[in-house]
Amino acid sequence: MPNDADHTFSNLADSVLWVYIKNSLAIVSGTLLFACLFAIAPAWWCARYEFSGRRYLQWMMVFPLAIPAYISAYIYTDALDYAGPIQSSLRDFFTWQSPHDYWFFDIRSRWGASLMLGLALYPYIFLLLRNTFEQGSQSLSQAAQLMGASPRKIFWTIHLPLARPALAVGCTLVAMESLADYGTVQLFAINTLTTAIYDSWLVYGSLASAAKISCLTLLFVITLTALEKNSRKKQLHFDSRTGKTTEKTNASNTKTGIIWLFCGLVFCLGFLIPLITLIGYCTDYWLENMNDDVWQHSQSTFILALTAAFIATLLAIVFNSQQRFTPSTQNQAKLSLSSLGYAIPGTVLAIGILIPLGQLDIWLNHFIQWLGFEKVGLIFSGTSFALILAFVIRFSAISNGSIQAVYKQMPTNLDSASTMLKASRFKTFHKIHLPIMRPALISAFLLVFIECVKELPASLLLRPFDFETLATYVYQFASDEQLEHAASSALLIIVVSLLPILLLSRSQKMQ
Repeated sequence: MPNDADHTFSNLADSVLWVYIKNSLAIVSGTLLFACLFAIAPAWWCARYEFSGRRYLQWMMVFPLAIPAYISAYIYTDALDYAGPIQSSLRDFFTWQSPHDYWFFDIRSRWGASLMLGLALYPYIFLLLRNTFEQGSQSLSQAAQLMGASPRKIFWTIHLPLARPALAVGCTLVAMESLADYGTVQLFAINTLTTAIYDSWLVYGSLASAAKISCLTLLFVITLTALEKNSRKKQLHFDSRTGKTTEKTNASNTKTGIIWLFCGLVFCLGFLIPLITLIGYCTDYWLENMNDDVWQHSQSTFILALTAAFIATLLAIVFNSQQRFTPSTQNQAKLSLSSLGYAIPGTVLAIGILIPLGQLDIWLNHFIQWLGFEKVGLIFSGTSFALILAFVIRFSAISNGSIQAVYKQMPTNLDSASTMLKASRFKTFHKIHLPIMRPALISAFLLVFIECVKELPASLLLRPFDFETLATYVYQFASDEQLEHAASSALLIIVVSLLPILLLSRSQKMQ
């Protein structure tokens, strides 16, 4: 097996691995380009201008985060392909006879995949930049205006450079998500490192080759994270809190029209068109969508997600409470280690889980045979245990971040007062900490729950035989060009995903 595995990886390295690397870099670069295009200007407008409907527009710009990119990819591919309604209408109207008579951009390309991912991921950058622009000091703008600088020059030379840390964090999140994407690139037949991991294991049967490519992908993630931290390290910060917070400028009618035209177009492309299309699919194919499979897969998905969310939230409480009561390097290390999983792509994490769990199953079956009993088969790697473990590892960072933020804002004198009253740690936590952090606990639980529902790459690799989650169920139909039959499941994912988005919007104080 090791020789076969090495042979598989050698063949990939000698033939197509460099192409996979170039495609991955192109997808990440293109996604960042589109995400910045869709996010920077709207974030600035919503933070610095007052116009009719601004509050609602801020919410609308976050909604595309609820649409998985592979769902939008299928919908736009179906509409923009050669046999789709748009090109067919153009040929009928202009009496074109063949593809040689006209040019139409190919949606099944690296640029097409980047566009789909950019539409799905730009809200990360939008949220971070909008908050940063809104907290900017007015004194810097006033000083630049006294020097005769135009509003455009002030934006490019002062406000955007000051927002570099937030922009770097947002771009890093977008880059890691686009690098980890599987559904969109597979649907567009674009080979990336993520698809190479999947194919190495499920097509070539080489877990070792998949592990090697996973290490290469992980190197990309580490490089992205290091670049982001390095960019923040070089950034000089000056305390401007004494300056007056920027007041919003009333936008003219023309400016308001431009803002709504641009942001409305992004909202329609990223959310409204896919949503309306799915509703149409669900209506036209009602019988296919309302079946027992949808209920069964929904029930299985929600049970898995609830279990993983409960475990992740419980671990976050334990690790953060330990650091709160007894601060130490060891406790901080445990807290930091439990938050590393979110930076690991789902396919890489799945391979990292398959290898030890698969070996554990082998050892366990050998031991049972040694005792004189029959093999029990796969207990860890072939059951829901592997999925739950992957979900907990990958999304514990979300629950840790929510609870850690509350603990940082919680005054330490509350603990001191409790200690003076000779209350135990458990009583202090139960009577003081828990009531204060209850909203954060609910938010953390819901956020982890939804991320588990949406997770596709890890679910594809780790799900047991004859088992589907909502994400894998929808993806299977989309990859077979039959998303119409799973439209209700896709709508369910979107509706459920809107809940944490609304919570996130409220936490960002979108007023």
